[in-house]
Amino acid sequence: MYCPKCSQQQVSDEQRFCSRCGFPLAGVGLLLANDGLIPFSAPPQRSAVRRRQIIKESTLLTLSSWFVVFLAMTMWNRGGVVETFAKVGSVIFFVLGLISLLRFVYAFLFVKGDVEQTSEATFPVPPRRAALPSPEDVPLSDYPRPNTREMVPRVSVTENTTRLLDE
Repeated sequence: MYCPKCSQQQVSDEQRFCSRCGFPLAGVGLLLANDGLIPFSAPPQRSAVRRRQIIKESTLLTLSSWFVVFLAMTMWNRGGVVETFAKVGSVIFFVLGLISLLRFVYAFLFVKGDVEQTSEATFPVPPRRAALPSPEDVPLSDYPRPNTREMVPRVSVTENTTRLLDE
């Protein structure tokens, strides 16, 4: 793999940073491994309870708790300990039924139905290229080279100073 910033060839694909310029290479390796796509991980969801399930549970709990309340109300005139348990039980199950009824109304009005989520975020994919071209692929003939034979040799500073001192 080559660094996209400075074109330095990396020793291995597991390097986290470029050895020449320090560019972070973790994202580059991730893109190359997934053909230019950034993998999308869905955020952790709480218990994904659907609307129908909440409505079904609430209806069942409301009807069963109120049925227990009506059975307990028939024992109110028995007297003694049974009457006390019947009155306490009917109050508890009435409150439980009321809470489940409110849960039913909440689910019916505010909980949304099935929502589909995409599993992967897609970005425009550039043309497929695994890495930058190697230096051997770039021909040297494209670069202009100066003709060194046309250069005139210059006299060095020390020779010129020596000549001035001799005079």
